[in-house]
Amino acid sequence: EGRNRRLLVLFGSQTGCAEEVAHRIGREAAKRFFRPVVMGMDAYDVTELPSESLVVAVTSTTGQGDAPDTMRAFWAFLLRKSLPPDSLDSVSFSVFGLGDSSYAKYNTAAKRLARRLEGLGASCMLDIGLGDDQDRAGYDQALDPWLPALWPA
Repeated sequence: EGRNRRLLVLFGSQTGCAEEVAHRIGREAAKRFFRPVVMGMDAYDVTELPSESLVVAVTSTTGQGDAPDTMRAFWAFLLRKSLPPDSLDSVSFSVFGLGDSSYAKYNTAAKRLARRLEGLGASCMLDIGLGDDQDRAGYDQALDPWLPALWPA
């Protein structure tokens, strides 16, 4: 359990769904004695990311595989070639994506984010979760089993 550990939950959202998921994760984290901090990627100072130990990122994919507007500056910073490959080696992360499998670039923003975090040395706590708007229960169909698996990780 959390034992009062800080858990940063960041979201990149276009229509608010990723924000809703991020707040749900934050509520579940608080029940498990974490100190969740939930905020939009656009409100977070990305230069502080190397000082975080536990991070969950929730992002949607828009249009043709694009990152949502609220993720763009965060993403641009992470793509800097000047960042050392071990800059996030003290960070453990998980990513949950929200997408629509009827699009060719299904959940691309989340997949790219997970790859880039690993490329910067961060450790993945739990395999990426991929929520699909096409599922009968929407993204909850993937989130419901993914979320409980996050806590032992």
